[in-house]
Amino acid sequence: MHDPLAVRDHLASDFGATDLGTSFHRDWSNYADSALDHIAQRYGTQGDPTSLLLLIEDLLRLRDSGLSGEEIGLLWYATDISLGAPGTPGKEREWLQEVLSFVVPLARSRGASPDSCATYPACVPDGTSAAAVEHRRMTAEVVDMVGVLDQRQPWSFAPLVPTRQALVRCAETVCPELAFRFLLCATGPFCSRLSPAAYEWLERLSAAFGHGPHVVGAVRHLVD
Repeated sequence: MHDPLAVRDHLASDFGATDLGTSFHRDWSNYADSALDHIAQRYGTQGDPTSLLLLIEDLLRLRDSGLSGEEIGLLWYATDISLGAPGTPGKEREWLQEVLSFVVPLARSRGASPDSCATYPACVPDGTSAAAVEHRRMTAEVVDMVGVLDQRQPWSFAPLVPTRQALVRCAETVCPELAFRFLLCATGPFCSRLSPAAYEWLERLSAAFGHGPHVVGAVRHLVD
């Protein structure tokens, strides 16, 4: 659960696990020898480790959560708008751990502390930080917004209702901010259109989470 003020410059557009998922475009394997090679190219080997730390936090939350492997897989595939992400059926937590084992040394090599690569502040249901209290306040709205997912697109292979249920579980038991980003990704394969009112609601929630304008702006094309 990031501190929006501390990492504001890294929240202008998508980040963390959702950004990684959407980065696996259909032709990613033409430019990388493996999924880990793709990740290495995407994050580089030098510079500020914040983008890696945001990814690590998301992955740790999902790995340590009470979500089932199937639920984690549904969230991961919600990001897969171009059907290019590496598959993880039945090995969802193993995939998370494989990525963590790869990116943690990258973050450490760029100055991240051991603690920042292994721990994260509690969120729902019992986090006590100011950010956790704010997240808890918005949990119900994120759950309500899952209702905008109303229609599975013909090219999508993931089921709609279980995906909606996984998003609700993520919001209520893991982190509503993380669930919100997965929800935005899921509008691609599971939303026919967004009403102007629904988009404004998404904008307001995104701003409350400390996101920059391009996070929710990525789904602007769905507005009637």
